[in-house]
Amino acid sequence: MDNYRLQIMASDHMVFDGDAQSVSLPTTEGSIGILAHHSNIIMAVVPGEITYRAADGREETVIVSDGLLKVENGEAMILVDTAERPDEIDEARAQRAEERAREELKRANTNRDIALASAELSRAMARIKSSKKKHRI
Repeated sequence: MDNYRLQIMASDHMVFDGDAQSVSLPTTEGSIGILAHHSNIIMAVVPGEITYRAADGREETVIVSDGLLKVENGEAMILVDTAERPDEIDEARAQRAEERAREELKRANTNRDIALASAELSRAMARIKSSKKKHRI
Protein backbone atom coordinates (compact mmCIF):
# COMPACT_ATOMS: atom_id res chain seq x y z
CA MET A 1 0.00 0.00 0.00
CA ASP A 2 1.29 3.46 -0.89
CA ASN A 3 1.91 5.99 1.87
CA TYR A 4 1.43 9.74 1.93
CA ARG A 5 2.23 12.57 4.33
CA LEU A 6 -0.46 13.17 6.95
CA GLN A 7 -0.54 15.99 9.46
CA ILE A 8 -3.14 16.20 12.22
CA MET A 9 -2.88 19.44 14.19
CA ALA A 10 -4.87 20.76 17.11
CA SER A 11 -4.79 24.44 17.99
CA ASP A 12 -2.30 23.78 20.80
CA HIS A 13 -0.28 20.75 19.64
CA MET A 14 0.76 18.48 16.79
CA VAL A 15 -1.09 15.16 17.00
CA PHE A 16 0.62 13.36 14.11
CA ASP A 17 3.08 14.37 11.42
CA GLY A 18 4.39 11.54 9.31
CA ASP A 19 3.71 9.00 6.62
CA ALA A 20 0.37 7.21 6.71
CA GLN A 21 -1.43 4.47 4.81
CA SER A 22 -4.94 5.84 5.47
CA VAL A 23 -7.11 8.14 7.55
CA SER A 24 -10.85 8.08 8.24
CA LEU A 25 -12.61 11.13 9.62
CA PRO A 26 -16.05 12.70 10.16
CA THR A 27 -17.00 15.57 7.82
CA THR A 28 -20.10 17.56 7.05
CA GLU A 29 -20.57 15.18 4.08
CA GLY A 30 -20.32 12.07 6.28
CA SER A 31 -17.37 9.87 7.21
CA ILE A 32 -14.68 9.76 4.54
CA GLY A 33 -11.44 7.88 4.05
CA ILE A 34 -8.26 9.20 2.49
CA LEU A 35 -5.69 6.96 0.81
CA ALA A 36 -2.57 7.84 -1.18
CA HIS A 37 -3.23 9.63 -4.49
CA HIS A 38 -6.56 11.07 -3.28
CA SER A 39 -7.87 14.00 -5.31
CA ASN A 40 -7.44 17.52 -3.95
CA ILE A 41 -10.26 18.56 -1.61
CA ILE A 42 -11.09 20.93 1.22
CA MET A 43 -13.84 19.88 3.62
CA ALA A 44 -15.18 20.81 7.04
CA VAL A 45 -14.42 18.33 9.84
CA VAL A 46 -17.12 17.77 12.47
CA PRO A 47 -16.65 16.53 16.04
CA GLY A 48 -15.98 12.82 16.24
CA GLU A 49 -13.33 10.15 15.86
CA ILE A 50 -10.38 10.21 13.47
CA THR A 51 -8.67 6.87 12.87
CA TYR A 52 -5.41 6.71 10.98
CA ARG A 53 -2.98 3.95 10.04
CA ALA A 54 0.65 5.05 10.14
CA ALA A 55 3.12 3.79 7.55
CA ASP A 56 4.35 1.16 10.04
CA GLY A 57 0.83 -0.33 10.26
CA ARG A 58 0.06 1.06 13.72
CA GLU A 59 -3.57 2.23 14.00
CA GLU A 60 -4.37 5.23 16.19
CA THR A 61 -7.59 6.99 17.19
CA VAL A 62 -8.03 10.65 18.07
CA ILE A 63 -11.21 12.39 19.25
CA VAL A 64 -11.54 15.83 17.66
CA SER A 65 -13.71 18.92 17.63
CA ASP A 66 -14.55 20.72 14.41
CA GLY A 67 -11.98 21.86 11.92
CA LEU A 68 -10.80 21.56 8.35
CA LEU A 69 -9.39 18.85 6.05
CA LYS A 70 -7.19 19.77 3.10
CA VAL A 71 -5.80 17.23 0.64
CA GLU A 72 -3.41 18.73 -1.88
CA ASN A 73 -0.59 17.34 -4.02
CA GLY A 74 -0.70 13.93 -2.35
CA GLU A 75 -0.58 15.26 1.23
CA ALA A 76 -3.38 15.51 3.80
CA MET A 77 -3.64 18.11 6.54
CA ILE A 78 -6.31 18.07 9.25
CA LEU A 79 -6.62 21.19 11.42
CA VAL A 80 -8.93 20.98 14.46
CA ASP A 81 -9.58 23.09 17.53
CA THR A 82 -9.06 20.22 20.00
CA ALA A 83 -7.78 16.66 19.80
CA GLU A 84 -7.24 14.01 22.44
CA ARG A 85 -6.38 10.35 22.49
CA PRO A 86 -8.79 7.91 24.18
CA ASP A 87 -6.43 7.35 27.13
CA GLU A 88 -6.46 11.11 27.83
CA ILE A 89 -10.24 11.30 28.23
CA ASP A 90 -11.83 11.69 31.66
CA GLU A 91 -15.10 9.81 31.14
CA ALA A 92 -16.91 11.47 34.06
CA ARG A 93 -15.97 14.91 32.75
CA ALA A 94 -17.14 13.93 29.27
CA GLN A 95 -20.50 12.78 30.69
CA ARG A 96 -20.93 16.11 32.49
CA ALA A 97 -20.15 17.90 29.22
CA GLU A 98 -22.80 15.80 27.47
CA GLU A 99 -25.39 16.74 30.10
CA ARG A 100 -24.51 20.45 29.79
CA ALA A 101 -24.72 20.28 26.00
CA ARG A 102 -28.14 18.61 26.16
CA GLU A 103 -29.39 21.37 28.49
CA GLU A 104 -27.96 24.07 26.22
CA LEU A 105 -29.66 22.44 23.25
CA LYS A 106 -33.02 22.60 25.06
CA ARG A 107 -32.54 26.32 25.76
CA ALA A 108 -31.14 27.24 22.34
CA ASN A 109 -33.18 29.89 20.53
CA THR A 110 -31.16 30.71 17.45
CA ASN A 111 -29.71 28.55 14.69
CA ARG A 112 -26.23 29.53 15.88
CA ASP A 113 -26.98 28.43 19.47
CA ILE A 114 -28.41 25.14 18.19
CA ALA A 115 -25.35 24.52 16.00
CA LEU A 116 -22.92 25.27 18.87
CA ALA A 117 -24.79 23.06 21.35
CA SER A 118 -25.08 20.27 18.76
CA ALA A 119 -21.33 20.41 18.10
CA GLU A 120 -20.58 20.24 21.83
CA LEU A 121 -22.98 17.32 22.20
CA SER A 122 -21.36 15.45 19.30
CA ARG A 123 -17.89 15.97 20.75
CA ALA A 124 -18.97 14.84 24.22
CA MET A 125 -20.64 11.72 22.82
CA ALA A 126 -17.55 10.85 20.75
CA ARG A 127 -15.35 11.27 23.83
CA ILE A 128 -17.63 9.00 25.91
CA LYS A 129 -17.77 6.36 23.15
CA SER A 130 -13.99 6.37 22.78
CA SER A 131 -13.48 6.23 26.53
CA LYS A 132 -15.75 3.18 26.80
CA LYS A 133 -13.75 1.41 24.03
CA LYS A 134 -10.57 2.10 26.00
CA HIS A 135 -12.00 0.30 29.03
CA ARG A 136 -12.98 -2.78 27.00
CA ILE A 137 -9.45 -3.41 25.74
